[in-house]
Amino acid sequence: MLKLPLKYYDESGRILPPVWLYSLLLLLCIDWLVFIFSVASRTQTTDLLAFFYPQKEALGLNLVASLPVLITLVLISQRERLWKHDLVSWRHCILPSIQIGVLILLTSQIYYLMHHQWGFEVVTAVKILLYSVTLYVVTRSRHLKWMIYDWATPFVETIETPDEQSEE
Repeated sequence: MLKLPLKYYDESGRILPPVWLYSLLLLLCIDWLVFIFSVASRTQTTDLLAFFYPQKEALGLNLVASLPVLITLVLISQRERLWKHDLVSWRHCILPSIQIGVLILLTSQIYYLMHHQWGFEVVTAVKILLYSVTLYVVTRSRHLKWMIYDWATPFVETIETPDEQSEE
């Protein structure tokens, strides 16, 4: 009996990561996206970074804080390559690294609030809400737990050429 509907499995029968996970991980890595796009526009890099991050230390702090989430996003997106090299133990790091990254991001927002004498800002409130909901959803998701368990023994498909099939 399948734990999830058929659309959540790939052609090899492995559980795929949920679509919402990619969206959440990209939202958590928004600081990296802002940084990359601002560096890509060479003439306005300083202006763009000053617009999004009036305090220079906020950019560095948020980039470091979202690093575990970015690493998790890269690992999940490159899982087929890792499996081809018989690397499967990284799957145990998925949930803890997302949780640690979200906790660090949440702590950085609380630090930001403390630094501004607990003044209300809509952006900060939305970020704290997003981080709290993400932490809850990722921790409680059965889909992610089943996916990590399912990835313990990935099936690496080997494609036989017609010559190899005739030899058998």
